[in-house]
Amino acid sequence: MQVIKSVLGMFEEVGKEECTECGHVYKLYQTPVGVKGSCKPCSDRQVFKDFNLPTSKEYKEAKELNFILSFERVTDDLKNVTVNGYQPKHESQLRAKQTAAKYVKEFDGTKTLAFSGEPGLGKSHLAYAMVKGVRSKRYFDKKTQKEKPYKAMFIKTTDLLMKIKGTYNYQSNLTEERIMKLIDELDLLALDDLGSEYVKPSENGQETWASDILFRVIDMRLGKGLITTTNYSESSLKEKLGINGDRIVDRLLDNAQAIRLEGESYRRKGF
Repeated sequence: MQVIKSVLGMFEEVGKEECTECGHVYKLYQTPVGVKGSCKPCSDRQVFKDFNLPTSKEYKEAKELNFILSFERVTDDLKNVTVNGYQPKHESQLRAKQTAAKYVKEFDGTKTLAFSGEPGLGKSHLAYAMVKGVRSKRYFDKKTQKEKPYKAMFIKTTDLLMKIKGTYNYQSNLTEERIMKLIDELDLLALDDLGSEYVKPSENGQETWASDILFRVIDMRLGKGLITTTNYSESSLKEKLGINGDRIVDRLLDNAQAIRLEGESYRRKGF
């Protein structure tokens, strides 16, 4: 850039011109081969196009997505799932599928959906499929006046707690504050298998660290896009989460649509 400025300094500026493509005004110089000038934004875009390089906008979006994906641990049986690919075997499962499809189609980043039921009924399938569906959509951001992709993340409760606990290591490049900031800024968070986390019994009842973290997460997602799955009923989840159980479940179900899936486990076929 400095070299280009030095070269241009050798020539006399003779005027300005408005780019017919983007409206940007650029300077004109008297050179040995005549009056010359070019629109830098258009030239930059052409270079990116010619060399198939990502634009700064695309680079930022890819960087944000990669950071989100670094938290996800998706098993092979879930990687290619879709909402349409879910095959309901019970009336409650059909209702869950229809609700999931509507949630993605009408996504506005403000609603909570809570799936519960025995293991093997497809709760994680629907949750991850919804995240992928929302992630593929874009919206117009009024603040920046630009079109943006939705930021959505699917994470198992145990993995989230492990990620946060890992930040307590002095060698960690990640902080608990950074993870919480990500969770707060997501358009959609899918928290899978709530209640599967280990709560260590203590003399005073139950350890509060895990439930404290979960309370903070659920609390900061109030009024934002949130999907949860659990194998527990409302009462048993409250008991499992210990001292903060009532507060967590109350906030989780605040203005939420809760669906209890029933039927036979897909994983028990052949046994």
